[in-house]
Amino acid sequence: MGRIPISIKKIKIDNSRRSLQSEVSETVSYLFTLEEKGEQWQKTFVCDRNDLLKLRNELDKLIEETTTAEVLQITNDKAKIIDEHYKTDELCQNCNYKLTYKCKECLFVLQSPLERKLYLELSKSYLKFQTQYPLNWYGQNISIEGKTYGDCQNNFKEVLTVVDFYIEKRQTKLCIYTDGHTYHERTEEQAQRDRNIDRKLQELGFQVLRYTGKEVKENCEKIITDINKWIK
Repeated sequence: MGRIPISIKKIKIDNSRRSLQSEVSETVSYLFTLEEKGEQWQKTFVCDRNDLLKLRNELDKLIEETTTAEVLQITNDKAKIIDEHYKTDELCQNCNYKLTYKCKECLFVLQSPLERKLYLELSKSYLKFQTQYPLNWYGQNISIEGKTYGDCQNNFKEVLTVVDFYIEKRQTKLCIYTDGHTYHERTEEQAQRDRNIDRKLQELGFQVLRYTGKEVKENCEKIITDINKWIK
C-alpha cells in the first residue's frame, strides 16, 4: 500500500498592527494539501483548528467502526478468534503486530504458544525467516497441501520434516525447532525420530537448532544471539 496522499502544515499569518508595546498578533491556520496518488494534480486549502478536530473525529469514528475481519480481510469466525486472543492472550498484550498480517500468521499458522513466542522475538529482531517450512527427503521445499498418509498420489511420507522456522542466508540453511518437551520428557521414540531428522538434514547441508520450552520461555535473547552467530 502506498502513502496517504494528504499533508498538513501549520502556518502563521501576521494580521496585526504594531502597538506601542511592539506586540504581534498571529493567526494560526493549517495548510491542507490533497494529491493524486500519481501526483498529477494537487488541491490545497486553508482550514482552522476546528476543521482539523472535525476531521480527526470523523477518522476516529471510521477506524472504530472498522472490524477486525475488514482490517485483516478474514472471515468473521477467524476475526472472533483474534478478538478473543486480544482480550485474554498474554502474548497479544502490548504486541506490536496487532491487526497486521503477522497477527494472522502468529495465530493461524503456528502450532503452539512456544512457536508464537519465538516468532515474535524473531520478528522484533528483523530476521528474515519462514514459518512451517516443509522439506522433502531431498531437502527441497514442497507443498503439504492435501497430503495424507493414505493417498498414493499425494502421500505425507514424501515429507521429511516441517521446520518451525527456516532461515537461509548466504551459504547457511538453518532449521530451527521449538520443543514442548524437555529432553528428559521426550519418549525414546520421539528422541530417536528427532535424531534421525537432524542427521538427514545435516547430510543434506542444513544446520539444525532445537530449543526446549524452558529455553524459549526464559531465554529468547540467547536464542536470537545463537541464530545471528550462524547466519553472519
